[in-house]
Amino acid sequence: MKKIKKFRVRPRASSVMRFLKLIMGNTQVTPELEKAVETEIHKVNDLYATAAVYQTFKHDEVPDWGDPLWDTADESGTKPVAVTFFAVTIGTGLEYELGEAIGRGESLRSHILTSVAEESAEQAARFVYRLLGEEVKGESCALSERVDELSQEGRRNILSLLDSSKVEISLDNTGHLSPRFTRTGHVLWRPLSKKKR
Repeated sequence: MKKIKKFRVRPRASSVMRFLKLIMGNTQVTPELEKAVETEIHKVNDLYATAAVYQTFKHDEVPDWGDPLWDTADESGTKPVAVTFFAVTIGTGLEYELGEAIGRGESLRSHILTSVAEESAEQAARFVYRLLGEEVKGESCALSERVDELSQEGRRNILSLLDSSKVEISLDNTGHLSPRFTRTGHVLWRPLSKKKR
């Protein structure tokens, strides 16, 4: 099992704006809004407490709940030979700041902070995926796209398997992740076809 803490995330303003449009609907992008997004991105740098835990498993090492993954063939019919489960978070600092903004009735700032946090969580998950990309190089395998786990049961299974308490990630009884801005999921490892080698 690999555990990493305090890695850097750099939310991109363009991606934050995409999240913001999803949250606020068809929002008019103005120079003032772009400036507010840039300002919040810089303000929150010290609020991150990034952490990740992930582990790659062979077929016989995964509990029964993971069995359906082994039947997942790609477009060429190749089935996976391994799977990496991951849990990654940006911590609670930005979540706390968001709660404070909501408490003060700062609606626009709350939406911006939520968008920054979502983009930051995505950046953290992409960081783990890039690390896996380095690991897979000598293995004659290719990685699938990252698949985020959205179901409560799936998240609970992954967090339990990874003992995510080591990086202070948990799931409450109602299915909410803590910290809020956390990603869990898996990446499949498939053997390269002889043509790709």
